[in-house]
Amino acid sequence: MIQQKGGVFKFDSEKNDFTPYPWTLDSTPTYFMQDIASPGYWISTWGEGIVYFNPKAETSKGMFSTQPIFSKSTNSRKQILGMLQDTVRQCIWTITADNLYTYRTSETHELLSWGEYEGYSSTPMILNQLISDYNGNIWVPSFHPHTFILSFPQNQLIRHSVPLLEAETGQPALPASFICDKGRYWFCQRRSGLYLYTPENNKLLPVSTSLQHNGDKISPLLIKARDNKSIYTVLNDTNVVRVNCETNKLPIMEKAVYLPFHERIHTLREDAQSCLWIGTSNGLFRYNLLLRQLDQPLKDMGVINDIAIQSDGTVILATEKQGLCIFRPDSEMKSYNKDENFMSVDIAPDQTIWTSTTRGNIYSFHSGKHALTSVTEECGMNGDAVTTIKADNKGSIWMLTDQRIIIYNPSDQSTNAIYSSDPSVAMNSFLSLNKDKDGTIFVGGTGGFCSFLPYEGLNATTRNVPVKLSAIKIDDCLRLPGYAEEEFILQPSEQSIDLFFSTLDHLHAKKIRYAFRYGTNDSWNYLPEGQNNIYLAGLSKGFHTLEIKATDNNGHWGSNSMEIRIQRLPAWYETKWAYTLYILTLIIIACFALRYYMEHKKQKLLDEQIQNSAKDLQGLVCQLSEDILTPAPTDGLDMKSLLVSIQKILLQQKQTKAEVTSTNDEISDNENILSVSDERFVQKALDYIEQNIDNSNYSVELLSKDLGMERTGLYRKLVSIIGKTPTDFIRSIRLKRAALLLEEGYSVSEAADRVGFGTASYLSKRFQKEFGMKPSEYIASLKQSKNKAEK
Repeated sequence: MIQQKGGVFKFDSEKNDFTPYPWTLDSTPTYFMQDIASPGYWISTWGEGIVYFNPKAETSKGMFSTQPIFSKSTNSRKQILGMLQDTVRQCIWTITADNLYTYRTSETHELLSWGEYEGYSSTPMILNQLISDYNGNIWVPSFHPHTFILSFPQNQLIRHSVPLLEAETGQPALPASFICDKGRYWFCQRRSGLYLYTPENNKLLPVSTSLQHNGDKISPLLIKARDNKSIYTVLNDTNVVRVNCETNKLPIMEKAVYLPFHERIHTLREDAQSCLWIGTSNGLFRYNLLLRQLDQPLKDMGVINDIAIQSDGTVILATEKQGLCIFRPDSEMKSYNKDENFMSVDIAPDQTIWTSTTRGNIYSFHSGKHALTSVTEECGMNGDAVTTIKADNKGSIWMLTDQRIIIYNPSDQSTNAIYSSDPSVAMNSFLSLNKDKDGTIFVGGTGGFCSFLPYEGLNATTRNVPVKLSAIKIDDCLRLPGYAEEEFILQPSEQSIDLFFSTLDHLHAKKIRYAFRYGTNDSWNYLPEGQNNIYLAGLSKGFHTLEIKATDNNGHWGSNSMEIRIQRLPAWYETKWAYTLYILTLIIIACFALRYYMEHKKQKLLDEQIQNSAKDLQGLVCQLSEDILTPAPTDGLDMKSLLVSIQKILLQQKQTKAEVTSTNDEISDNENILSVSDERFVQKALDYIEQNIDNSNYSVELLSKDLGMERTGLYRKLVSIIGKTPTDFIRSIRLKRAALLLEEGYSVSEAADRVGFGTASYLSKRFQKEFGMKPSEYIASLKQSKNKAEK
């Protein structure tokens, strides 16, 4: 540790005390840090610059080494507020009161000037501090003019511009197609012809002019011949010519193949058998370079955009109308996916076929599967047309679009992107892509060319890529959660959520890719490059789980993932109580429906029974009313007329009984006019009623069931015998039993309960109607009679 007024101390854990080191400088130390490459330390001061501190030195003077570079510096440069050593270049960075400086370190621990950052700004700056992230970038918070980041990208490419072309023609290099041969670039400049550019000596040769081809137009199509001594190009879209490309010789053009005038050449490819395959606007031609013979194996194919040839001689065609075609000269051609316009095709070292389309789709084809497999999502494509696709010698797939190059590693599905706007590229757009026999990838674009060194980005070791939740948006309301927040509770009205993520690598944010798994789905959903949000809509009540992973700036997927849990609370109509209410409501509705159905069915059966009984009654009425009633109608049953007839019969029987009673004085009071069978029937009915006297639910239906009769039959029989309906008969028995109970001393409520009337008030009402007095009056009369008898 250091003290503000001077002095360096080391804590001794064994002695639990600080050991002082003599401070030999007059200036106050301001910052203290250990050197990355040595066991020493760097100490910044306010007035004497930076001092190297070696605690193992034998003398005090040897411990602290001042730096000569500050002897000639201004005072402001010596007054250091903050200091940092970057992990990439291992340089020392310092901030002063008005600027930012950097120094290189020597093996003798001496600071050396680095002219590039002698003073970061020509105008005064007010800087706060220096912070280094895990990628080695330096973050510089600033009060004025603004906060900025210093990064140290490890260049994976070499860029060559063509300034002579722009100086001569006024246009930048626009290589529609090109070949890199021994450090030289042969390229077809749009609207200008063929050029040869040598970056080593910055020479530009207009090949079209030097060949003097009499105004013939050179098509933007170039391929390297297998002899490595010449290239093929096309004149006037129909003639293939050979141009020698040997280093010490002037270019010489030799015409090789003449095609019919109506055929336009779109692509060329030479195979190992010295045959030149030519794809045109309507078919496939083959030219034998040794025999100088031309034939057309495939006709009426439509436009053929690209050709690739496998090691066994199989020809792969990317066409606009026939899809991806696989053609073997000794067998029939097979086509796959004719719905898409295929632009480019190439073969990887493992003989896997890779192809691209104008829709931005990427497919792979394995001979064993005999089908195209889409890898568009895994490659992070966004719909841009892929004009060229190439496989390098390590198996990585390079895909060219207008504004970016996508590099895909099939082994672990890693992707990376190079943008035309990247500082190391600095092109307005990409135009063409090629590779040499060594597998080196070259790209042509507005302004020049780029050659890529062996690309190690996708072969990096898997490491932990931190995925953090940076913001959430719920119903258009944005809030910033803590990075560690992983659980959220949504209200019932909140059914959508937008989640935003970050890997804290802000410099390469547009190169980061995210993938997520939702719910029970085990497969990953890949987001396009640069998209860092996931929108979930229509969330149901309950718990939802989201798992997210991300890539680093090299496109390598991290070994870790982040899990977010979301709970959406149920609305009142989604609660358990609500569902219980729904179930009860359904049960009640079902019960009412069932009751209605049963009553309807019962009423229907009763109506049928009444109809059948009415027919029997009709016959009975006819027999009993031959001299009294008019015959019933024969065209149907009139129930009202039938009931009137029955009432008349009953009245007649009542009168008959009265006459019999008045004319037979000899017959005792106990005798009656009932037959033996009728007596047995009435007694049987009385027995059933007595057995159920306390059952208030014992009805006419139950009595008729006990007697084994239909209700209409019971009604007819009781009325004919005793002149009472079954209902009146049952009620009369109950009332007489109630009267006996009252005589025995029971109260009105007790009597009502024992004879099945339910309530005392109802018993009182029926009792008064039956006997002409209320139960209380009846009890009073019984008491009065008893008192008289006792006197």
